[in-house]
Amino acid sequence: MKHVSVKIKGLASEWASAGRLAIPALNAEFRKKHVNVVLEADGVTGPVISLRTDPGIGATAVHGRTHAEFDGSGMLISADVRLPEKVIINTVAGPRNAGPGVLEVIVGHELVHALGHEPHNSHLMTQTMTKDGGSRPGEDRLLAGSVRMPPLVLSDESVALLQSVWP
Repeated sequence: MKHVSVKIKGLASEWASAGRLAIPALNAEFRKKHVNVVLEADGVTGPVISLRTDPGIGATAVHGRTHAEFDGSGMLISADVRLPEKVIINTVAGPRNAGPGVLEVIVGHELVHALGHEPHNSHLMTQTMTKDGGSRPGEDRLLAGSVRMPPLVLSDESVALLQSVWP
């Protein structure tokens, strides 16, 4: 197993919590689907994926921006993941900050980009996600077509791509 450190220290608490939800959820999927990588929150070994907020990403966005660097053999050197400072969701009661599930999906999506999944071609890795506001923040979800997340779901296409990057 190859280990990758995800730096969440210093993030706003809601994003740090989202990272702490997304990392074990992705690791469970990776284990189950035989993807040879383990993400470690604030780990000390392996390449580093840094998470931070970016005021340039609007609050209506359900995405971040990721830049990853790979060496000549295709191994991750480092990645920089930028997340919106906040995410607003519209509900029957009016707009409010999105709940932890929405943030978890955004972090998970960007972490998978950082691991080398570039195309927007499937479930968690779709280009378009729709906010599904619950009656309270804990019920908020993102819809990728008919798939409601969390829990995080990797398609067979995403698994195959990640297996090719992390053999």
